[in-house]
Amino acid sequence: MQMRNIRVNGKRTSMKLMPVEWESLEEICTREHMTMSELVSKIDAERQDSDNLTGCVRVFALCYFRKAAGLSEPMPRHRAPETIAYAAE
Repeated sequence: MQMRNIRVNGKRTSMKLMPVEWESLEEICTREHMTMSELVSKIDAERQDSDNLTGCVRVFALCYFRKAAGLSEPMPRHRAPETIAYAAE
């Protein structure tokens, strides 16, 4: 986990995310022509008061890339074993 300081709506806060999560946010910022502060401020403005900001950031990134991949339908909870691709194959 990596801790970083970010300005959210003009106030300094810290968030602890996995390196791949930070990389995902940086890619979103590049694609959307935003700074990290702008992106996280946008996420903060859309969340409910009781929601955890870090959790909302994680969900936002997941939803962003699911949408980019064209996965609008929920993933099935269980798949038949023959439909699962295995790395060893």
